[in-house]
Amino acid sequence: MAIFAVYTTRTKLKAGAVLILAAMLLVLGLNFSGVLTTYRLKTLDLLFRHAPLPKASPQVVVVTIDQPDLDFLKTQGVTWPWPRQLYGPLIDYCRRSGAQAVIFDILYTEASSYGPEDDQRLAAAAAGAGNVIFPFFLSREDKPSSPQTPELLKKAAMSIAGSPPKDFLGYRSLLAPIPPLVAAARTLGNVECRPDLDGIYRRLPLVAPFQGRFLPLLGLAAYQALHQGAPWRFQDGALVQGQRRIPLDAQGQFLLKYRGPSRSHQRFSAANLIQSEYRCLHNLKPLVPPEALAGKWVFVGLTAPGLLDLKASPVSAVYAGVEIHATLLDNLLQGDFLRTVPAWLQWVWTLMLVAAMVLTVLFVSGMSGLVANLGALVLFNGLHVGLCVLAFTRSWYADPLLPDLALNLSFALAAIYSYATEGRQKQAIRGMFAQYMSEVVISHLLQHPEKLKLGGERRRVTLFFSDLAGFTTLSEHLDPETVVALLNDYLSRMTEIILDEAGTVDKFEGDAIMAFWGAPLDQEEQAVLACRAALRQAEALKDLNRLFARRQLPLLNLRMGLHTGEAIVGNLGSQKRFDYTVIGDTVNLASRLEGLNKFYGTTIMASEATVQECRGLLEFRELDWVAVKGRATPVTVYEVMALKGELTPEQDAGREKFAQGLQLFRERAFGEAAQAFTATLDHLPADGPARMFKDLCSQFQDSPPPDDWDGVFRPDKK
Repeated sequence: MAIFAVYTTRTKLKAGAVLILAAMLLVLGLNFSGVLTTYRLKTLDLLFRHAPLPKASPQVVVVTIDQPDLDFLKTQGVTWPWPRQLYGPLIDYCRRSGAQAVIFDILYTEASSYGPEDDQRLAAAAAGAGNVIFPFFLSREDKPSSPQTPELLKKAAMSIAGSPPKDFLGYRSLLAPIPPLVAAARTLGNVECRPDLDGIYRRLPLVAPFQGRFLPLLGLAAYQALHQGAPWRFQDGALVQGQRRIPLDAQGQFLLKYRGPSRSHQRFSAANLIQSEYRCLHNLKPLVPPEALAGKWVFVGLTAPGLLDLKASPVSAVYAGVEIHATLLDNLLQGDFLRTVPAWLQWVWTLMLVAAMVLTVLFVSGMSGLVANLGALVLFNGLHVGLCVLAFTRSWYADPLLPDLALNLSFALAAIYSYATEGRQKQAIRGMFAQYMSEVVISHLLQHPEKLKLGGERRRVTLFFSDLAGFTTLSEHLDPETVVALLNDYLSRMTEIILDEAGTVDKFEGDAIMAFWGAPLDQEEQAVLACRAALRQAEALKDLNRLFARRQLPLLNLRMGLHTGEAIVGNLGSQKRFDYTVIGDTVNLASRLEGLNKFYGTTIMASEATVQECRGLLEFRELDWVAVKGRATPVTVYEVMALKGELTPEQDAGREKFAQGLQLFRERAFGEAAQAFTATLDHLPADGPARMFKDLCSQFQDSPPPDDWDGVFRPDKK
């Protein structure tokens, strides 16, 4: 017996060595193949979103040109683009307040359309302040540079000793500000930076080689202009000045340490600063107190949606470009740079995790060991993720993906070996849950056995509800067997569309369907997929209605509701009977939106959250503000009309007229609003929302709403 035990242990140790080697080689191959790059970036994003981040430096503030600023100055007769002399009072007020520097993230590469004097006034204000930094744009295209490039290089270039990173990205041309601004600037900084492969900005070219010189990025330009000290040099993968080491990767890129979502840095309105200067000149109290800007580094940038300077970042899907440069300067001022853990240490840690996991699975086998193995997997995953998060809070980035992938891969290899030789773990999992869950969910659980418990997780999902209006009437004209056959045909076609668009069908309730996107697997385009599925279902119903019409049956009307938000997703139910489903306020709101269609005569209604997630890939129409039952805050609802670029000219014109009418309606101009809705019906004769609002306008003209009327629709029934 003892001999047998020794033999078994030796066999397992040999098998363990082979499995450890196999897991390490597989992960090594995946790492060097590049297939993990996108996933590695996403795990970095998760760290930014969920790990505690240091607070933004109070010394860095952002002055934004946002939509309210554009709207305010438009009421004053100033349309976009603003005259450049309008920025003069902004600079003057920063100077009056004692700001450290004023850093523009707005390119002025062409002369003002208001004439040379307009440019001269801005230049005079900048020269008078003496601390204004303007941007220029480096290009990788081989085209002529601006004539004032030599003067810009003389003023902005940095002298850096040492050998630069081996894969430094080069630039071939430079687009400079107009000559008066180059002359007036304290210094200038580059604003050219590109996102990672997935379109998210995580790294910046801190300095860029051009014509044998090194040009700093905007934030670094501001920092080094006012922090003249020890000379700069490249050394051991870093940009060094004195005791300060700024880590760079092989391409000379700097990994930003974000401080939080958009608006983490204190913001001020550009219009308010301009007004503050004028008010001070007239001995009035400024809108922004001077002490709010005293000693601050003031970034000026564009944040209005139509001005096209909104980026995607790890911490926010929509992040102002000026905030990226502000974050860079914040990093330089606080000095808590995000450094990458050495590769050799990552691989040693990975090997330790793999060895521990393989040996645990091999030496704790059988049915009784299944829970122990899964517990060990959860424990090792938790330990690894916890250490990565802890390191991240200490300004060290340890890639969570590679060790975690190796850990789970080693678990899988060891489990397969154990199953083939002595274990039945996977068979037990499948046998335990096959009668309760779909094959998709079971496969997901086999990859993530830590989820084999009653409970759920908070996920961002897009919920879909649909219901047939008129199905009861149809049922009264047919025998039960025919009704069931028609219903099965309808549900089959609609379900096929949902699955084709990568959705998950949660349940059927008669002719109603509940589905969702975003779980159990992450889907970046979940809202787009859901809206596209809804549009396809609307078209499919037209085919069914043509069939019903030939059989002289009543036509069906489909109503669909879509909402994107946080919800609890997971195995919910009792200890003995549970299902993979979604619960939460997101589900309730999607259901409410489906029912709201009946009031407006629409087919597909979506919430503002879903519209924002679609990022301009579909055509929507704002319908109304609605206070649905159970929610105190009104919801802006939209009609899903078509895929991007697929609106007919009549639909587009009707949408524009409807938007005009809706604005007039909210302004209580009911007569003019009724005319706009009538014009909408000229383009879209069967438009339900236009008819509804036109009737409301008539009612309000006869019996005006009370003074506290807020334009919010509050349905008194579902």
